[in-house]
Amino acid sequence: MVALLFTAGLTASLGGAQAQSASGGDPDLEAYAPDPTLTPGTASTLTIQIANDATTRYDSPPERARVTTARNVVVELDAGDAPLTVETAEHSVGSITESEPRSVPFAVDVPEDAEPGTYEVDVEMTYSYTSFRRAGTGENERTYTVTDTVDVEIDDAPQFRLTTADDSGLQVGETGPFAVTVENVGGEPARNVAVSLTSRSSMVGFDGQQSDVARIDELAPGETAEVTYEAGVKPDAPVRQYELDGAVRYTDPQGINGRDADLSVGVEPAAEQNFSLDLVGGTLRVDQEGAVTVRVTNNGPRVAADVAIDFAREYPTLRLLEGSVSAGTLESGESATVRLPVAATPDAEAVTKSLDMRVQYRTVADEQRFDDDVSLVTPIAPRRDDFRVSVSDPTIGVDSSRLIEVEVTNNRNQTLTDIEASLGTSDPLDSDDDDGYIDSLDPGESATLTFELAATADANPKTYAASIDFAYEDERGKSMMSEAYQVPIEVESNGGAGLFSALPLVAFGLLGIGTTVYVGRRTGRLPWD
Repeated sequence: MVALLFTAGLTASLGGAQAQSASGGDPDLEAYAPDPTLTPGTASTLTIQIANDATTRYDSPPERARVTTARNVVVELDAGDAPLTVETAEHSVGSITESEPRSVPFAVDVPEDAEPGTYEVDVEMTYSYTSFRRAGTGENERTYTVTDTVDVEIDDAPQFRLTTADDSGLQVGETGPFAVTVENVGGEPARNVAVSLTSRSSMVGFDGQQSDVARIDELAPGETAEVTYEAGVKPDAPVRQYELDGAVRYTDPQGINGRDADLSVGVEPAAEQNFSLDLVGGTLRVDQEGAVTVRVTNNGPRVAADVAIDFAREYPTLRLLEGSVSAGTLESGESATVRLPVAATPDAEAVTKSLDMRVQYRTVADEQRFDDDVSLVTPIAPRRDDFRVSVSDPTIGVDSSRLIEVEVTNNRNQTLTDIEASLGTSDPLDSDDDDGYIDSLDPGESATLTFELAATADANPKTYAASIDFAYEDERGKSMMSEAYQVPIEVESNGGAGLFSALPLVAFGLLGIGTTVYVGRRTGRLPWD
């Protein structure tokens, strides 16, 4: 009877154990560093990989994931004695199962003077898990902290730093040399060093491309070298800092190719070189060569050498008499005054005109540049005669001659020299003395020329026109020819016989006397005997 009761109780106990199965397990977190190499003088990312090598108890596979998963995992990195600073010391990464490891990135800074070598860092992992589970009766939850160590290596391989001068020499709207200093801050020499720069902005480029590469044969630790690129900045680029991504390919002493890609350098171009033009004096006139005085100002930001001014485009009615006019070298903010000789054609309009001008100059690097966004506002005056001509007494009698005085006035705004006058006449006016000469005339100065002028016997009493023109030299020594000026000549009746009208009567009288003498001699009788 006792045996039966024991057997029954054992059977009931076994049946209850099977009905109420139990599960147990323990996560086992371990830390690894897949890429443990760090470089001095850099801000890097040290990736720690966490794997879970868990174990189970009571052999209950359906509940395995429940009792082997580490939940609410918090990972903390401690640099310990390693020469680095951990910037993000702690991460919460959620759950880590047996089949899914987690990679945790930590930002670390390695100082330039970090001693190369291998160091240990501590990885502390805190997590929760279910240590025991019995169906129908509940779970046993635990929180556990484990610390693991991983090795990191401070490398002494070649490493590089890129710097530029405060004044790069680049300007908005121009192309020029851009120098970069390359320094090997690593612990080993580098050969076949290729330094590439890539612009992130469309405003900055390298000869039409976004990147360029320069080469250095070798750089020892601590050695620097300068490489120069031909860079350009677009005209509409704002003045600000532009970032250029840098990368260096090299060969280390073991012949292994390496790459330092986490580099950059900034460049801030100077503002676009700017000039302004202001009219100081002078006037242009229709159908006349003249000159205006112009003040050219270098508005900066840099010195400009060999500054010269000319038209930015062709004008059908205006012509610059010199190819360009030099203003010399101008510091930033400095001005110079130049004389701009311009000829206006007869078709030019008497208006105030805005002229598109161009200022050419040379940079500090002796590169020729142009500023063609400059204007000059100047008035164009109406056409004005070179001379003013007047005759004080323009009257002459029929069949007579007399001296005519012509007053000549310089109507230009410059001194004229070697003035040769030529009097032109047509029938019934005539002159055997039609040339005149004036040594020089200042602006507004007058001189008198005298010509002999005659009117023939068949001239009708009325007004006729004589003309006078001038050949002369302007103040530049250029030979010029004036227009012809009309001079009104009033021919009047004499009221009696003039010199030319008496000549036929005299001749007729002399012929009569001669005939009388001839006849008297033949007959022996003369009228006065």
